[in-house]
Amino acid sequence: MNELKATLRDLEQRYLLFKQQQFTFVAALDHTRENAHDKTKPVSTLSQVQNYLDHYCNNSTDKRILIMFLDLCKDLSDFCSQLEDINPKACSPDDRLEKCKLLLSCNNDMSHIRAKYPHDEVNHLSCDESKHHYGAVISILPVALDLLREGIGVIESAQYEAARNNRYAQCNKKEEPPEKRCSSVQTVPIQRDDCENKYMQWKASNKLKSKPLKSKCPWVPPGKTNGL
Repeated sequence: MNELKATLRDLEQRYLLFKQQQFTFVAALDHTRENAHDKTKPVSTLSQVQNYLDHYCNNSTDKRILIMFLDLCKDLSDFCSQLEDINPKACSPDDRLEKCKLLLSCNNDMSHIRAKYPHDEVNHLSCDESKHHYGAVISILPVALDLLREGIGVIESAQYEAARNNRYAQCNKKEEPPEKRCSSVQTVPIQRDDCENKYMQWKASNKLKSKPLKSKCPWVPPGKTNGL
């Protein structure tokens, strides 16, 4: 998980560098759209930007910034797939990673996407640009990064919960009763005659104890026999 967080931080730093050149990016789109005679259509897909780069880009500055944008989109998509491999059960239509992967697909219509507060990318555009032409393409990177952060948070929380439940189960696991150990002392069989002899001795001893004691005559001093 630490490596994934480090990769995300690297992507965020690359985006901050791109964000500082937002006006250069918008100017490049203006130039290429004009060359393509496509000024009336908004930029709504990544494949549209790729087409401008491949066929209508005439200077190195425009080419550099368009490549920077498309490479960052591709790396974000690859990182999203990496997270899905770690947590495949999280993939569902409503999942953050699934939304991010769909957002960064080449032919996805992103014209309805707008980055909201605390993001200020759209605010730096003119009213016409933000509403019709570049609001979506400017918003796609910050929105994708937000989804990736949330996805990592969900995965990390799920892993922590699983580890805690595992520790709880181990602490409450009952110990199995120890196996009965076989005694190494072998009992010697008692002979029948020995039992009978001991029984007879015990019976004779009890018989002697149960005999009544003979009463003795009272003691009389010598010489006095009168009255006896």
